This record gives sequence, C-alpha cells and structure tokens, in this order.
Amino acid sequence: MLAAVYEGNGVLNVKDVPLPALTSPTDVLINVKAISICGTDVRALTSPPAYEFAEGIVVGHECVGVVTDVGNDVSGVQVGDHVVVHPNNGCGKCMYCRTGKINLCEHFKHVGDTVDGVMAEYAVIPEKLLYKISPDVPAHIACLAEPLACVLNGTETIRTHPGETVVVHGAGPIGLLFLMLYKAAGATVVISDPAEGRGKLALDMGADYWVNPIKEDLAARVHEIAPTGADIVTDAVGVLLAQSIPLVKKGGNIVIFGLNAAAEATIKPIQIVMNELHIHGCYIAKGTFPMAVKILERGLLPMEKLVTHRLPIQEGKKGLELMKSGEGSKVVIEFN
Repeated sequence: MLAAVYEGNGVLNVKDVPLPALTSPTDVLINVKAISICGTDVRALTSPPAYEFAEGIVVGHECVGVVTDVGNDVSGVQVGDHVVVHPNNGCGKCMYCRTGKINLCEHFKHVGDTVDGVMAEYAVIPEKLLYKISPDVPAHIACLAEPLACVLNGTETIRTHPGETVVVHGAGPIGLLFLMLYKAAGATVVISDPAEGRGKLALDMGADYWVNPIKEDLAARVHEIAPTGADIVTDAVGVLLAQSIPLVKKGGNIVIFGLNAAAEATIKPIQIVMNELHIHGCYIAKGTFPMAVKILERGLLPMEKLVTHRLPIQEGKKGLELMKSGEGSKVVIEFN
C-alpha cells in the first residue's frame, strides 16, 4: 500500500509499504478515506525535526476510514462502519488516566509519531480509539473530527456566551476552529493575524473583525470594540501570552492552546493578581470526540471553508509543503 513515511532528518517520502496486520484481539483494520494534515506533521520536514518522530514511522493522525477487519474481542464497531480516530492512546493506569485527565497521561502513545499513523491506504488502530461517524459526512470533512475535538477542549474549559467579545490570536486551522465555535455560541469575535489571506478567510468564515497586529495597535483596536476589554483571549499560536494580558478585561480569561516549546513570555504577575485574570492551558482532546462527531454530523459549522486543498496520496509531500508555507489552511489527502 502507499504511505507517507518519515525517513529521518526532515525527509518524508510517499512509498509502498506492507499492508498492516491485526496483532491484538482489540485491533481494528481501517481503509483510510481521507487524512487532514496537521501542523505536527509539517514539523517532520525540519532537520532536526521540531517534534519527535520515530524513523520509519507512517505519519498522520487526523483521519476517517471504513472498518475492513476486526479482532476477536472487538464489539463496538463492525466491518463497514465509518470511523474517526482519536490518536492519543492513554495507558489507563497512571493517576491522570484514572482521574479522567486522559490528555495528560504520563505514558500515552501518539499515532503518527511513535506508532504508525494514518497517512496510508490502511491503518491498524485499537478499538478504544475509534468513534463511529455517519457515512453521510463527506470524508474531507469527517477527517477534521480530531482537530475539532481538540479545540472543543478549549471551549469547554472556558465557555463564551452570546454578546461576549473574544479575541483569537492566529487564523490558522486551529484559530479558525475556535472562531467558528465562538461564533456559534453568539460571541463577537476579533481575529488577530498579520497575513492578509488568513485574515480575509477569517472574515469569510464569520469573524466580526480582523486586525493586522503589525500594522495596527491591537490593544487599542480591541478596546474600541470592547471598552473594558475582551471577555476571553485565545492564543492559538502559543507565543502570545504577554500580548494577551493587555487585551482582556478584569476578571477575564486567557486560553493558551498553541504549542511552541521555544516560546518564552515576560509578564508582570501584578497584572494577573490585581486584575484577577485567569490563565488556562488547554492540551489536545479530552472527552470531546463524541461532541465533535455530533457537530460534524449535524453540519453546524462552515467546515467546508476550512479545507483549501484536496490532494491524492501521491501528492502527500506537496500537501505538507502547502501547510508549511501557509498557502494551505487545511490540506486533505484523499483516497478513492
């Protein structure tokens, strides 16, 4: 079968590999129909990689597929079911797993970097990581369940209400998902992004305001829109904590979602204390896959606008380059 394989040192190739086999009675074989490329996958193209990948691994973790075979102990799905994949396999034994914080598992294995992923014609996934989804949801939309589930962790942690004002740093795929969910909740949403193409896309997807923080004073603009400050500021980039504090109202919430291991922030703690600010780190999905599936099945968000490119697996490397350059918002790899 064809698969996108990490070869080491920033090299990723689409090539023929053996068909995977069931090795556990709880394994499920799926015929992958569509994979959306994540920023994590793009980090495989750097040398050294900006994320830990096992050499020889099949990359990719955001997908939808059809069940083609099941292990003897599988009971929740059957051949023919359409399924989406939760890529984080928790140990189930550590304190965090046992207290419901599965996203903080001390030993979880992540599909697509430490174990073979789903950017391939077929993949073997443990049953517990699969969620059924209606076949009526187009494959290029269904494969977005995983990033949507992750963002839902953020909006579940801090919920917005109709009439509130929210600022979102970054109009990449994650920032746009936050935008859609905040708009669906009735909030006024300000998008901050220096790229004109992304800003215009955000406006097309429902943003009330787009601010270019390089050309405009973001804090001044936000306080024109919401004189006491935003109710929520969400950093979908992962480097803008210090810049978020001047934007939020007293008693407001800052949600840090973007990941950047090299980022550092210089802040004055007194601003947090005297203004009673609440800062929340939100990491990947946490019990939010069922909600993501419902949202996609009911067509509640303009997900179609998020997908800018749809390519065959043979052009998988091109898809990664489109994401890396920023030309693609969400690039989806499809199989016939």
